[in-house]
Amino acid sequence: MDRGHEFLEHTSETVVRVRAPSLAALLEEAGRALAELELRGRSAPVTGPWREVTLRSSDRAALLVDWLNELLFIAERERLVPAEFEVQEADAGYVRARVRGVRLAEPPAFVKAATMGALSLKEADGTLVAEVTLDV
Repeated sequence: MDRGHEFLEHTSETVVRVRAPSLAALLEEAGRALAELELRGRSAPVTGPWREVTLRSSDRAALLVDWLNELLFIAERERLVPAEFEVQEADAGYVRARVRGVRLAEPPAFVKAATMGALSLKEADGTLVAEVTLDV
């Protein structure tokens, strides 16, 4: 199964559908989708050192939302949009990863938050498919 993501039409929000063969790959792909939105499709060099991100959540779906919100926090606080990801460990409620990003002159402020509304994460035929709503 190839990784991938797509953006779905939704009133006043953006829904991203992400698919991958594992939870680690799903989190990486979701990060790439968020970076694409935050950078508005622009190509820019990834710079700077890798930084560690560790999160705990109640389950896989909540972990996905918390992961995306942590990436948004990094982008806003540091003006650095995470765009490269190495998930080293991921299970139902935990992720340990490294991220690097694209430095910006101003915080991106395009996506406000990932939300729990209409959140879904399902597994079928060895593939995880998630849909998460992004407040824009």
